[in-house]
Amino acid sequence: MKKSIIVASFLFFFSSISAQEKINLQDSLNIPVILVDGVEVQSLDSVCKEDIMDVKIIKDKNIIKYFYPRVGGIMCITTKSKKFLTPIIQGYKKNIEVCDKKKKKGEIYIR
Repeated sequence: MKKSIIVASFLFFFSSISAQEKINLQDSLNIPVILVDGVEVQSLDSVCKEDIMDVKIIKDKNIIKYFYPRVGGIMCITTKSKKFLTPIIQGYKKNIEVCDKKKKKGEIYIR
């Protein structure tokens, strides 16, 4: 009796683990990539509906291979305000200014 209970619980435990692994594997393959103004975001909660100008869905295998294993496609959203891209551009410009101040006259710098 004890052996049958142990065997049954053992089989139940391992069958539930394998089912969870299959579900996680299946879900991870169909995750779409969301790009808002060229910046990857995790969800669309922070994007206002009125701010969206254009939405494109890309299913081209040559482009999707760069986002492997997320092969659910790429959603490219363009907004009017560019609020996701603006901080990146400002950071880049600030970095350029800092680097320009550090340059010494007559020296050649390679980026």
